[in-house]
Amino acid sequence: MFGIKTAIINYLRYKRLNKVSNDWQIRQLMTYFRADEDGHQANVDSADLGYGWIHYGFIRQQKPQKLLCVGSRHGFIPAIMAQACKDSGCGQVDFVDAGFGDKDKNHWTGKAYWHSEEGLNCFKNFGLKNYIKIFVMTTKQFKKENKDEKYDYIYIDGDHSYKGVKFDFDSFWPNLNKNGYMLFHDICVKGTMPEGKYGVWKLFKESSQNNPYLKISYLKSGLGILQKK
Repeated sequence: MFGIKTAIINYLRYKRLNKVSNDWQIRQLMTYFRADEDGHQANVDSADLGYGWIHYGFIRQQKPQKLLCVGSRHGFIPAIMAQACKDSGCGQVDFVDAGFGDKDKNHWTGKAYWHSEEGLNCFKNFGLKNYIKIFVMTTKQFKKENKDEKYDYIYIDGDHSYKGVKFDFDSFWPNLNKNGYMLFHDICVKGTMPEGKYGVWKLFKESSQNNPYLKISYLKSGLGILQKK
């Protein structure tokens, strides 16, 4: 695999020359998976995938065989990951979400979507069922049942507390193959919100000291990328 800078250059190339499909189809995908609601700098009206372009470009250029996505409110980023696998003709996404909603203390803005029939069938309805598998369980449960699974690409967007994201990092970093990528959402958000005290920024700061990294700063969210050496 190439380094982070090379992958970003290729992301820009894919954004310009090799979109998911035409703008109408992109807007369909974005509307279906509610891209505007999830803090990815996406804009449905202009068919701009926001951070979705980065995931799409990385996956199209690097062609990872095994991908893991932890957490998503309505499935936008896991859908983009699966779409990139589909367009590449290779790759499989394991998508893990506990399905917590407002009534659960650890919901982190979750809407209990993954316990619904719509949530369980959303990727199938969009033609992505062969490229993604849903696991409605906590990351602790998933790790226990899949402790030896190896991945080339891991995206973390679940529990945003320091304790929660550190658990996900400590759990899945050993499962990341050499030269693989681990990405984190909301690395720039600090302080306490109604859903809890954010700690992704702290974990990313710690973990990036010993690994190649790229930080994409945006006050309301941000994206962090580590490469395992």
